Amino acid sequence: MPRLFGRTVQNRALGVSVVVLGTAAALTLPLAHKTFNLARAGTAYSAKILCSGVLMAGMDANRLKREDLALAQGLIQTQIDVNRGVVHAWAFLGLVRGKAVRQGNLGCSQAIANTKVVKLPDQRREQPTNPIVQTTPWKISSDAADIPPRINRNKLDKAIRKAFEEAQASAPKRTRAIVVVQDGWVIAERYADGITPETPLIGWSMSKSLTHALIGIAVENGQLRLNEPLSLPEWGNNKDDRQKITLDHLLRMNSGLRFDERSRSLDSDLVQMLTQEANTGTFASKQPLTGRVGRDWSYSSGTTNILSRGLRLAINNDPAYWSYPYEELFEPIGMNTAYLETDASGNFVASSLGWASARDWARFGLLYLNQGVWNGLQILPKSWVQHAVTSSKGSKKGYGAHWWLSSKRRRPDLPRDSYSAEGYEGQLILVVPSYKTVIVRLGQTPKRSSFNPNKFGASLLSALTPKE
Repeated sequence: MPRLFGRTVQNRALGVSVVVLGTAAALTLPLAHKTFNLARAGTAYSAKILCSGVLMAGMDANRLKREDLALAQGLIQTQIDVNRGVVHAWAFLGLVRGKAVRQGNLGCSQAIANTKVVKLPDQRREQPTNPIVQTTPWKISSDAADIPPRINRNKLDKAIRKAFEEAQASAPKRTRAIVVVQDGWVIAERYADGITPETPLIGWSMSKSLTHALIGIAVENGQLRLNEPLSLPEWGNNKDDRQKITLDHLLRMNSGLRFDERSRSLDSDLVQMLTQEANTGTFASKQPLTGRVGRDWSYSSGTTNILSRGLRLAINNDPAYWSYPYEELFEPIGMNTAYLETDASGNFVASSLGWASARDWARFGLLYLNQGVWNGLQILPKSWVQHAVTSSKGSKKGYGAHWWLSSKRRRPDLPRDSYSAEGYEGQLILVVPSYKTVIVRLGQTPKRSSFNPNKFGASLLSALTPKE
């Protein structure tokens, strides 16, 4: 998810002057364009963050404004209507507006101008039952070993404390939750003030790994085929080379489709898709081919939303599609806090908008650690985890299928068999088979330099014992 408000105070002041003082003539056209794009993306982002964070996750609005929306302060105003489940945001005296609406217990959707938001039906959900932070090891699944693993408690606690310490006010870590699991036991967990074991936190691009699981289930169910193209209207012309793009190519980011993933560019495809498009999957599928299908690798959030739309078309039943993540994945493994949000058209924004508590993200990591098995049931296809960790062409051994790999170059201090789901602002699920360990870290870290997944993972693993 992009850093939507990264512009100077000078630009903001000039932008406000355009409307308030009527000094448009003082601005150059490029500056006016950038200022408008900042306001347009910023209002959309602000409304969405507050809707999901406050109305769904129960977080403090002032905290979200101070942290997640810090760079919008002074430019964008917001209003939260709890009773109606709507959040409004505006800039330049209301000339630029954003809006997000709550979808019952399924999150929030961005409202796009001149587009009606598709209303989702509520899902019947089991409620979390253990909101208390545990200070001693406890089993997170019945697949856990009989006794908890031996660990260096002092070393582990020290590493976790360090992850919450704020050494630089100008480069905050803002770690919000950490959960460490070994042998199926939660051996450590810690939460920031205002965050509980039941608080759903956004995974951003960790949602892509959720999508890998959902697509694998659909393949097992016969709804999709791994080595065949998706049936998309945009690619219906027989002369369209995009018909050569298979499901596997999309999962491996080998589609060859153009997609500007830059998070700091307000004109990028990523920012436009997540803040201005009613149908994220259609927007991404309309992108042209600029690379070699099946050979060139290019990380793309648009690719994941094409998969999401393809799944919807394959299921061909909207209520069944909307319940799919819950019935096929979340409920079977006890991810009772989890939800996957939709765009205005009803497609899951599978690239970015998955939410779950730290414990539930850990459950998801455990599913992959256990080769897709949960409590004796094969949730994922038997070969699906191997599919996830098989290096994709062109990725330099750094990417599998919607999971990151711990190549020597990317993660020099982590075991080579480890792999991870990673997201904007420092979200991490680290799966380490040789340690039978899953590590989850969630936060709101504005600068990448403030959180190093390689060093963080290595510091925690140093307190654990490898497994045969």
